[in-house]
Amino acid sequence: MRFAAGLTATGVIGWLLLEALKILMIPVTAWVMGLLAAALKIALMALAVGAALGLGVFFFRRSRKAQAEAESEAEA
Repeated sequence: MRFAAGLTATGVIGWLLLEALKILMIPVTAWVMGLLAAALKIALMALAVGAALGLGVFFFRRSRKAQAEAESEAEA
C-alpha cells in the first residue's frame, strides 16, 4: 500500500505541475513568438539596408568607371 500511496502522490504532484505549466506556457509562448518576430524584423531590415548599400556602391563604382573611360577617350 505504501507503494500505491507514493505512486498516487507522485501522480497528483505531476498533474499539478502539468496544470501549472499549461497556465505558464501561454504567456511564455507569446513572449518567445514576439521575440522571434522582432528578430525576424531586425534581420529583414538589415538585409534591406545591406542590399541598398551594396547597390549604391555598385552603381557608384560603375559611374566612376564610366567617367574615367569617357575622360580617357576624350584625351586620346
